Amino acid sequence: MRKLLLAAAAVLATAAFSFAQEIRDIQTEVYLFRDGSAMVAQRWDVTVTEGTEWYIPIDNPGKSYIRDLNVYENGQKYVSEGREWNSNRSLAAKTGRCGIVEKSGGNIELCWGQGEYGDHVYTISYIIDNLVQSYPECDGFHWHFLNDEWTAKPQHASVKLMNETDGEQWFHENKDSCNVRFWGFGMVGESWMDEKGNICFESTESFQYRSFFSALVQFDKGLFNPQVEADGTFEELKETAMKGSDYGEKEDWEEKAGRILGIILFIFLPILFVIWLIYEGLKYLWRKTTGNRYRKDIFGKSKIDTWYRDVPMNGNPVALYSLIQSGDYLSHSDVKAFPNVVSAYFLKWIQDGLVRVEKDPKKETRVNLRFVKNDRDPVFDTPLEKQIYDSAVLAAGDDLLEADEFKKWSYKNDRIVTSWPNEARYWGRDNGWQPLSQEERCHAIEFMNYLNDFTLTNEREAPEVGVWKKYMIIAASLGIADKVAKNFEKLFPKVMEEYARQTNMYDTMTTYYVLGSLNNSSRSMMSSALNHQAQREAARRAQERRSSGGGGSISFGGGGGGFGGGHGGGSR
Repeated sequence: MRKLLLAAAAVLATAAFSFAQEIRDIQTEVYLFRDGSAMVAQRWDVTVTEGTEWYIPIDNPGKSYIRDLNVYENGQKYVSEGREWNSNRSLAAKTGRCGIVEKSGGNIELCWGQGEYGDHVYTISYIIDNLVQSYPECDGFHWHFLNDEWTAKPQHASVKLMNETDGEQWFHENKDSCNVRFWGFGMVGESWMDEKGNICFESTESFQYRSFFSALVQFDKGLFNPQVEADGTFEELKETAMKGSDYGEKEDWEEKAGRILGIILFIFLPILFVIWLIYEGLKYLWRKTTGNRYRKDIFGKSKIDTWYRDVPMNGNPVALYSLIQSGDYLSHSDVKAFPNVVSAYFLKWIQDGLVRVEKDPKKETRVNLRFVKNDRDPVFDTPLEKQIYDSAVLAAGDDLLEADEFKKWSYKNDRIVTSWPNEARYWGRDNGWQPLSQEERCHAIEFMNYLNDFTLTNEREAPEVGVWKKYMIIAASLGIADKVAKNFEKLFPKVMEEYARQTNMYDTMTTYYVLGSLNNSSRSMMSSALNHQAQREAARRAQERRSSGGGGSISFGGGGGGFGGGHGGGSR
């Protein structure tokens, strides 16, 4: 029985340490001093299951020199053996001790005893003399703080560079206002400058076998007083590091000139902008109050307050949109106005039988649109109408366009959607209103006045449904279809019911749901495209800032050249 218990105890003891060696976290703080030297402090959170010591190879120190290794655990300082470390010893002989192994070419290994198997948190520190060196154009360094090919892949790592110069604070607000630039290489992570001016790097994924970390940092002259001059230029050092990275092109003289111009504009533009805002605001109020809102070179007069009852421009929404955007000083922006054109086209397709309205079974006040397949090809008034139709069909996928489907498609295809307003402007100008006389152009504005003031007219004869369909398309292109429909229903409810029946919109109430749905869908479509465009622009600016050394994602590629680091390390 006693032998059995001893055997079981041995199995349990072996199982306790059968887990894989782990490096859960390596936190590195680098304190940079005025003379260019640095103290590196690291906190290692690990699990030991084999071997007798931890070691960190540091190769190619260049003109830098590593010294004064210290290790602490649980508040106890390890005995330092200086540069006389002997790796060929037992676990017990190395426990509580640390030292440096000197190798050929100035390369070294930082070593310390593992102690008992199990979890440990080690704190190590060492000095790097001449980390920051003087270059002709700046001061700086490219140093590999974490190696690749560890015996256990670190699950998390962070490096913080801290200013201990007792001089000017580091800052990098943007590429036009900074005295330090920084880039990180070799691991998946982010970099930034915190509110105290510390430069921070942190992994966001566990290390791969080939992961490492190096920091390339450039300081303006005067922040340090380096004791040695580096070989070559910093630009050469940077060019080597950037090869294979995703930081983009290096700066040239044009970008530097652009920064100077940016500083000048930063001072004067706000003043000019305020003056412009006051001027434009006063002009807007005058036009709105007096009604002198139209361009005389287009319409022949600046104030148009009369009515016209016939549908202008053959009822073409794009032609009317282009005319108003070109000739009405108080017109809405393209972002607000163009979705109305899309709504008008959807209404046109419903009236022509290309699209059928279907009530949503899940929500009474919501409708879906189904594209109807038939033997004849659709007839479109403009190339843009066909493009919008084809896009809507793609968004539907299965012929049924449900809520938010066009919005989602527009987000992914924002470049296509945001090009439509300009296409509408130019096509509507060249093929719509430009060939017309000024009197005919005025009729378009007069018809818009007529629709807006429909209930004020003295006419009480109901228009035919066919005419009313044309009215509704124009009203939709102006963004007032629901208003016009309600005003019309007050005067001619039976005609409105017949309109709903002929267009397969069921009844008057459903017609209002459809008009509201078209407005919401078209606006959200454009908004979604613009949001994605804004996100891409923000990403482009972030990349520009990142490439100029202002933080952002760390480049997994690149990082060649530089000093320190090496391959391997961990437990042995």
